[in-house]
Amino acid sequence: MTGPDVRTTVLHNAGTDAGGVAEEVSGAFGELLAAVSADSAIPRNDDISAMIAAAYAAIHEMAAGSIASVVTALGGHGEGLTTMAATYRGTEEDLAAAIRRGAPWE
Repeated sequence: MTGPDVRTTVLHNAGTDAGGVAEEVSGAFGELLAAVSADSAIPRNDDISAMIAAAYAAIHEMAAGSIASVVTALGGHGEGLTTMAATYRGTEEDLAAAIRRGAPWE
């Protein structure tokens, strides 16, 4: 029986890539928010335009919060994968050192 084949390099690279994607999305989203905020505000000259402006603001806030949450989660998953890779690597190295020393297995 053999143990699990953990490909630590693949785990590490996947974590790094996920973190990189999170950073790219965060940057692009920041640029989008800056462009949107640079546009002129919806005029509130009457009841209808005021309702449209309020709805727009609420939708904008919900969407921004949702995307920010996804970016944070993606970055966290990337960090988790790189941590997992390091943990597996460390365990493999510890086991290999114990085998070289001829450690007794109880």
